Amino acid sequence: MRIAPKNIQPTVSVEYFPPRGISSERALVTGAHALRRFKPAYQTITFGAGGSATEGSLEWSTQLQALNEVPTASHLALCHFNKESLLEFANTLWESGIKRLVVLRGDVVEGQGDGLAGYNSVAHAIAELKALHPFDISIAGYPEIHPKATSLNADLDVLIAKQEAGADRAITQYFFNNEDFYRFRDRAVAHGFKKSIVPGIIPIVNFAKIKAFSANCAASIPEHFEELYAAAGDDKSAFTDVSRAIIQQQVRDLAQNGVDELHIYTLNRVDLTADAIRAFQGEFGSDDVPEFIPALAG
Repeated sequence: MRIAPKNIQPTVSVEYFPPRGISSERALVTGAHALRRFKPAYQTITFGAGGSATEGSLEWSTQLQALNEVPTASHLALCHFNKESLLEFANTLWESGIKRLVVLRGDVVEGQGDGLAGYNSVAHAIAELKALHPFDISIAGYPEIHPKATSLNADLDVLIAKQEAGADRAITQYFFNNEDFYRFRDRAVAHGFKKSIVPGIIPIVNFAKIKAFSANCAASIPEHFEELYAAAGDDKSAFTDVSRAIIQQQVRDLAQNGVDELHIYTLNRVDLTADAIRAFQGEFGSDDVPEFIPALAG
């Protein structure tokens, strides 16, 4: 372990889900406004989780960017498009002021074929998007190997192909064991990946759901988590305390091991997100890490 350098300004980005219903809309708006205090480099709006529709992704991307003046990225899950509709949607995003994309295949469901929108690969789609406009493009990386990859080297070859197509950084699938990330980072660099590899971190807001989702995406959960949450029982405050301790410990360790960029899958839980950002930024000796003001988050 090494101590985080004090002369580096850490970078944090955050990801939100489009809300459903008036109360969740209000929570997202106030929460995104509250997290602006932490000066995220950019924010993303996801869509297509589990094969769901893309409705609302453009509206929320532009609305949040106008609200808190944080540069905003929109996800482009290829499985929801064909070539024509993908480029048309990307062009609409650009004209609406969204200059950043997160490009990935997405969660392919029955009836969507290979989910590549008619392209040979995600890398092929990235090349066409870069030719359309000079988007800043993030891609996915998998510390525990993509569940459908035939081998580690094959998975890394895909990563390199996306880099060569114009990707600007890789954001990883969430993970809970930092050693998995360190191994992936080292192997990717050795394989020729020269862009930033940004760890994706997620707060645990529902342990049963995160276990089920992790089983589908091959993200392992440390055995002792089960004991920690079992001890918390139905006590919501105790549950939140466990989640806070887990994510703060994780980001501090990342900072102490050479990580100065972080992407947080917020699940729209801005309190735990703020806890993580404060812990991460604090490792770099910043004297102006802002306080989180719950009132701003509703």
